[in-house]
Amino acid sequence: MGDCLYLVSSSASREYVADCVEALALPRGAVMHFRYMQKYVDESLLPLGGETNAKLDARLRNLPVVVVYLHQTQRGGEWKPEGQHLPLRCGVLLSAFTDGEVVHFYFRVGDYVKTLADDKSSEELLESKIKFKTTKKDKDSGESKEVPSYAHLGEDLALSAPEDQDSSAFQQFVLSTRQNEWRTRSLGSTPLDVTYDIVFYRIAGLYVERSGKLTVVEPKIMAIQGTRSFEYELRSGSTYHLKLMTQLPFRAPAQLPGQGAATIRLIFDSTIITPVGPTSLRISSPYDLEYWSFAAETQASRHSVLNVVCQHDMAPSKEERKEFLRREFLCPEVVLPISVTPKTKGRK
Repeated sequence: MGDCLYLVSSSASREYVADCVEALALPRGAVMHFRYMQKYVDESLLPLGGETNAKLDARLRNLPVVVVYLHQTQRGGEWKPEGQHLPLRCGVLLSAFTDGEVVHFYFRVGDYVKTLADDKSSEELLESKIKFKTTKKDKDSGESKEVPSYAHLGEDLALSAPEDQDSSAFQQFVLSTRQNEWRTRSLGSTPLDVTYDIVFYRIAGLYVERSGKLTVVEPKIMAIQGTRSFEYELRSGSTYHLKLMTQLPFRAPAQLPGQGAATIRLIFDSTIITPVGPTSLRISSPYDLEYWSFAAETQASRHSVLNVVCQHDMAPSKEERKEFLRREFLCPEVVLPISVTPKTKGRK
């Protein structure tokens, strides 16, 4: 087998946890951006060129990517692993470059991770095969030492589930997740323990309606120097359907994030997008499936975004923020860039 780039995001902060949940939510073909300080990047990945000269070396071109979550606890001023490395989403590397002391990775999101690989769980296989360490030289002493590697080049373990298993792979991941690992916990001089009530959802695709049939709309990759983004190209006069699925690891309604009061909504520019039916979902069930339908209409080419956001009333109060032990609501906000072009004369 060849190499694979493992991009690790941990429980050290809410932002890092949210990155992992967003990786689960994004539709196929979307672009994600992870960034790391150079000291946390595998030595074998360096050096990389700058943003203006970010063409990938042959060894990194079309390199498989796996997003990995790691539960850690801070003790004595250092973050220490408290669990195994948990693979959750696969993709393909698009761009990588160094900007000062920061290394940037852009990758296209693809498959979910299959439950079993080589008769082991994907989590067990990853933990037994990949050593998330890199060798660095100390700038002062010149001595070499092993340090944690969060952007790590290792063996490709073929963890991808086939595309037709997206739903089952996503559902199995959520149902098997250990809730006590989705938390930021520090045991230093100022203890902090925040557990996250997460809304897990996935955007299963954007479809256009043609002759009574739905056809998937593939996002287009955009490039500005070394950076990468994506965009859905829509046509004025057409009707589109955004497919969204939820899966929550809870059974009792009282356990649901927001306790049935939180709502996922599609936010859009009403001057070019007109909803055709509901474009929101109240989180009142452990699982759900929705098609949010809308029409695009414009007389001139326009660029905009579709935002999938969650509205809730679960922010910690001022009193709770003074405490070091609390629960916080976490639902990823997904931004889908779009361009809408007017109808071509003579074309229906």
